[in-house]
Amino acid sequence: MNTHITTYYNQLAQTYDSDRFGHTYGRFLHAQERALLTCWLASVKAGSVLDLGCGTGRFLDLATHGLDASTGMLEVARQKFPEKTLQNGLALAMPLAEESFDAIFSMHMVMHLSADELQPLLAEAHRVLKPGGSLMFDFPSKSRRQLLGYKAAGWHGANAYTLQEIHAASAGQWRLEAASGFLFLPIHRVPRFMRSWLMGIDTWLCGSFMKRFSSYLIVHLIKI
Repeated sequence: MNTHITTYYNQLAQTYDSDRFGHTYGRFLHAQERALLTCWLASVKAGSVLDLGCGTGRFLDLATHGLDASTGMLEVARQKFPEKTLQNGLALAMPLAEESFDAIFSMHMVMHLSADELQPLLAEAHRVLKPGGSLMFDFPSKSRRQLLGYKAAGWHGANAYTLQEIHAASAGQWRLEAASGFLFLPIHRVPRFMRSWLMGIDTWLCGSFMKRFSSYLIVHLIKI
Protein backbone atom coordinates (compact mmCIF):
# COMPACT_ATOMS: atom_id res chain seq x y z
CA MET A 1 0.00 0.00 0.00
CA ASN A 2 1.18 3.50 -0.86
CA THR A 3 2.99 5.13 2.09
CA HIS A 4 1.00 8.33 1.45
CA ILE A 5 -2.13 6.40 2.43
CA THR A 6 -0.76 5.16 5.75
CA THR A 7 0.54 8.66 6.56
CA TYR A 8 -2.86 10.11 5.70
CA TYR A 9 -4.71 7.69 7.99
CA ASN A 10 -2.18 8.11 10.79
CA GLN A 11 -2.89 11.83 10.76
CA LEU A 12 -6.68 11.58 10.88
CA ALA A 13 -6.99 8.50 13.13
CA GLN A 14 -8.18 10.37 16.23
CA THR A 15 -11.04 12.12 14.38
CA TYR A 16 -11.80 9.46 11.76
CA ASP A 17 -14.92 8.02 13.41
CA SER A 18 -16.59 11.36 14.07
CA ASP A 19 -15.57 12.92 10.74
CA ARG A 20 -16.63 9.97 8.56
CA PHE A 21 -19.42 8.29 10.49
CA GLY A 22 -20.63 10.81 13.05
CA HIS A 23 -23.29 12.34 10.76
CA THR A 24 -26.45 11.05 9.05
CA TYR A 25 -24.73 10.15 5.76
CA GLY A 26 -21.96 8.22 7.52
CA ARG A 27 -24.42 6.47 9.82
CA PHE A 28 -26.52 5.47 6.80
CA LEU A 29 -23.56 3.82 5.09
CA HIS A 30 -22.33 2.23 8.30
CA ALA A 31 -25.75 0.72 8.98
CA GLN A 32 -25.94 -0.79 5.48
CA GLU A 33 -22.45 -2.23 5.72
CA ARG A 34 -22.99 -3.67 9.19
CA ALA A 35 -26.32 -5.29 8.32
CA LEU A 36 -24.88 -7.08 5.27
CA LEU A 37 -21.63 -8.14 6.93
CA THR A 38 -23.52 -9.49 9.93
CA CYS A 39 -25.82 -11.47 7.63
CA TRP A 40 -23.02 -12.93 5.51
CA LEU A 41 -20.80 -13.76 8.48
CA ALA A 42 -23.70 -15.59 10.13
CA SER A 43 -23.48 -18.14 7.30
CA VAL A 44 -19.79 -18.78 8.00
CA LYS A 45 -18.79 -21.52 10.42
CA ALA A 46 -16.24 -19.14 11.82
CA GLY A 47 -13.83 -19.67 14.65
CA SER A 48 -11.31 -17.10 13.46
CA VAL A 49 -12.31 -13.99 11.52
CA LEU A 50 -9.87 -11.33 10.26
CA ASP A 51 -10.88 -7.69 9.76
CA LEU A 52 -8.35 -6.76 7.07
CA GLY A 53 -7.69 -3.03 7.08
CA CYS A 54 -9.57 -2.81 10.37
CA GLY A 55 -8.83 0.89 10.84
CA THR A 56 -10.28 2.26 14.07
CA GLY A 57 -12.30 -0.91 14.59
CA ARG A 58 -15.74 -0.08 13.20
CA PHE A 59 -16.41 -3.78 12.65
CA LEU A 60 -13.97 -5.43 15.04
CA ASP A 61 -16.85 -6.73 17.15
CA LEU A 62 -17.55 -9.04 14.18
CA ALA A 63 -13.96 -10.33 14.08
CA THR A 64 -11.45 -12.09 16.30
CA HIS A 65 -8.39 -10.41 14.74
CA GLY A 66 -7.55 -7.15 13.02
CA LEU A 67 -4.75 -6.09 10.68
CA ASP A 68 -3.97 -2.58 9.46
CA ALA A 69 -1.06 -0.71 7.90
CA SER A 70 -1.73 2.44 9.95
CA THR A 71 -0.32 2.45 13.48
CA GLY A 72 -2.45 5.49 14.30
CA MET A 73 -5.69 3.75 13.36
CA LEU A 74 -4.64 0.64 15.30
CA GLU A 75 -4.01 2.73 18.39
CA VAL A 76 -7.65 3.86 18.34
CA ALA A 77 -8.85 0.32 17.65
CA ARG A 78 -6.88 -1.03 20.64
CA GLN A 79 -8.53 1.51 22.91
CA LYS A 80 -11.94 0.22 21.80
CA PHE A 81 -11.12 -3.49 21.71
CA PRO A 82 -8.23 -4.31 24.05
CA GLU A 83 -9.29 -7.96 24.01
CA LYS A 84 -8.83 -8.38 20.24
CA THR A 85 -5.64 -9.58 18.56
CA LEU A 86 -4.51 -6.62 16.46
CA GLN A 87 -1.41 -6.43 14.26
CA ASN A 88 0.33 -3.86 12.13
CA GLY A 89 0.97 -5.18 8.63
CA LEU A 90 0.31 -5.01 4.90
CA ALA A 91 -2.56 -6.71 3.10
CA LEU A 92 -0.24 -8.03 0.39
CA ALA A 93 2.16 -9.59 2.90
CA MET A 94 0.10 -10.52 5.95
CA PRO A 95 2.15 -11.59 8.99
CA LEU A 96 -0.19 -14.55 9.40
CA ALA A 97 0.15 -18.31 9.11
CA GLU A 98 -1.11 -20.31 6.16
CA GLU A 99 -4.71 -21.54 6.39
CA SER A 100 -5.21 -19.89 9.77
CA PHE A 101 -8.56 -18.11 9.27
CA ASP A 102 -12.13 -19.16 8.54
CA ALA A 103 -13.14 -15.78 7.14
CA ILE A 104 -11.63 -12.44 6.10
CA PHE A 105 -13.56 -9.25 5.50
CA SER A 106 -12.19 -5.92 4.32
CA MET A 107 -14.08 -2.64 4.09
CA HIS A 108 -12.88 0.48 2.23
CA MET A 109 -9.39 -0.95 1.74
CA VAL A 110 -9.30 -2.47 -1.76
CA MET A 111 -10.07 0.95 -3.28
CA HIS A 112 -6.65 2.12 -2.12
CA LEU A 113 -4.75 -0.64 -3.91
CA SER A 114 -3.55 -0.18 -7.47
CA ALA A 115 -5.16 -2.28 -10.20
CA ASP A 116 -2.15 -4.61 -10.42
CA GLU A 117 -2.38 -5.36 -6.69
CA LEU A 118 -5.84 -6.97 -6.81
CA GLN A 119 -4.67 -10.44 -7.81
CA PRO A 120 -1.75 -10.46 -5.31
CA LEU A 121 -4.30 -9.54 -2.62
CA LEU A 122 -6.57 -12.41 -3.68
CA ALA A 123 -3.59 -14.79 -3.65
CA GLU A 124 -2.52 -13.66 -0.17
CA ALA A 125 -6.05 -14.02 1.21
CA HIS A 126 -6.22 -17.48 -0.39
CA ARG A 127 -3.02 -18.43 1.43
CA VAL A 128 -4.29 -17.27 4.82
CA LEU A 129 -7.77 -18.78 4.59
CA LYS A 130 -8.64 -22.36 5.45
CA PRO A 131 -10.13 -24.53 2.67
CA GLY A 132 -13.67 -23.33 2.01
CA GLY A 133 -12.97 -20.05 3.81
CA SER A 134 -14.81 -16.82 3.03
CA LEU A 135 -13.40 -13.55 1.69
CA MET A 136 -15.63 -10.46 1.70
CA PHE A 137 -14.53 -7.06 0.43
CA ASP A 138 -16.02 -3.90 -1.03
CA PHE A 139 -14.87 -1.55 -3.79
CA PRO A 140 -16.21 1.45 -5.74
CA SER A 141 -18.42 0.48 -8.66
CA LYS A 142 -16.83 1.20 -12.02
CA SER A 143 -20.27 0.97 -13.69
CA ARG A 144 -21.57 3.74 -11.41
CA ARG A 145 -18.54 5.91 -12.05
CA GLN A 146 -18.79 5.45 -15.82
CA LEU A 147 -22.51 6.28 -15.73
CA LEU A 148 -21.85 9.53 -13.85
CA GLY A 149 -18.66 10.44 -15.72
CA TYR A 150 -16.68 10.34 -12.47
CA LYS A 151 -12.92 10.76 -12.82
CA ALA A 152 -10.84 9.76 -9.80
CA ALA A 153 -7.54 11.55 -9.28
CA GLY A 154 -4.59 10.58 -7.12
CA TRP A 155 -4.39 7.62 -4.77
CA HIS A 156 -7.39 8.17 -2.51
CA GLY A 157 -10.17 5.77 -3.49
CA ALA A 158 -9.16 5.92 -7.14
CA ASN A 159 -9.61 2.22 -7.87
CA ALA A 160 -12.96 0.88 -9.07
CA TYR A 161 -14.08 -2.43 -10.56
CA THR A 162 -17.05 -4.12 -12.18
CA LEU A 163 -18.37 -7.40 -10.84
CA GLN A 164 -17.22 -9.01 -14.09
CA GLU A 165 -13.63 -7.85 -13.43
CA ILE A 166 -13.70 -9.29 -9.91
CA HIS A 167 -15.09 -12.55 -11.27
CA ALA A 168 -12.31 -12.73 -13.87
CA ALA A 169 -9.58 -11.91 -11.33
CA SER A 170 -10.84 -14.56 -8.92
CA ALA A 171 -11.41 -17.35 -11.45
CA GLY A 172 -9.79 -20.66 -10.60
CA GLN A 173 -9.22 -19.98 -6.91
CA TRP A 174 -12.54 -18.56 -5.75
CA ARG A 175 -16.27 -19.13 -6.15
CA LEU A 176 -18.54 -16.09 -6.10
CA GLU A 177 -21.05 -16.79 -3.35
CA ALA A 178 -22.89 -13.46 -3.30
CA ALA A 179 -22.68 -9.83 -4.38
CA SER A 180 -24.51 -6.70 -3.33
CA GLY A 181 -24.07 -2.95 -3.14
CA PHE A 182 -24.17 0.07 -0.85
CA LEU A 183 -25.53 3.57 -1.46
CA PHE A 184 -27.63 3.35 -4.60
CA LEU A 185 -29.47 6.63 -4.11
CA PRO A 186 -27.59 9.96 -3.85
CA ILE A 187 -28.18 10.06 -0.09
CA HIS A 188 -25.74 12.94 0.38
CA ARG A 189 -28.10 15.12 -1.69
CA VAL A 190 -31.22 14.17 0.28
CA PRO A 191 -32.27 16.37 3.25
CA ARG A 192 -30.87 14.90 6.45
CA PHE A 193 -34.23 14.33 8.11
CA MET A 194 -35.30 12.09 5.17
CA ARG A 195 -32.23 9.86 4.96
CA SER A 196 -33.25 7.20 7.46
CA TRP A 197 -36.64 6.84 5.72
CA LEU A 198 -34.88 5.79 2.50
CA MET A 199 -32.83 2.98 4.04
CA GLY A 200 -35.24 0.21 3.04
CA ILE A 201 -35.60 1.19 -0.62
CA ASP A 202 -31.89 1.95 -1.00
CA THR A 203 -30.93 -1.44 0.47
CA TRP A 204 -33.45 -3.18 -1.81
CA LEU A 205 -32.01 -1.47 -4.89
CA CYS A 206 -28.47 -2.38 -3.80
CA GLY A 207 -29.46 -6.06 -3.76
CA SER A 208 -31.46 -5.99 -7.00
CA PHE A 209 -30.45 -6.61 -10.62
CA MET A 210 -29.39 -2.93 -10.67
CA LYS A 211 -26.79 -3.42 -7.92
CA ARG A 212 -23.91 -2.71 -10.29
CA PHE A 213 -24.94 0.97 -10.25
CA SER A 214 -24.57 1.29 -6.47
CA SER A 215 -21.78 3.57 -5.26
CA TYR A 216 -19.95 0.59 -3.76
CA LEU A 217 -20.12 -3.13 -4.45
CA ILE A 218 -19.27 -5.95 -2.08
CA VAL A 219 -18.56 -9.60 -2.90
CA HIS A 220 -18.47 -12.80 -0.88
CA LEU A 221 -15.92 -15.24 -2.32
CA ILE A 222 -15.35 -18.82 -1.21
CA LYS A 223 -11.88 -20.36 -1.41
CA ILE A 224 -11.75 -23.40 -3.70
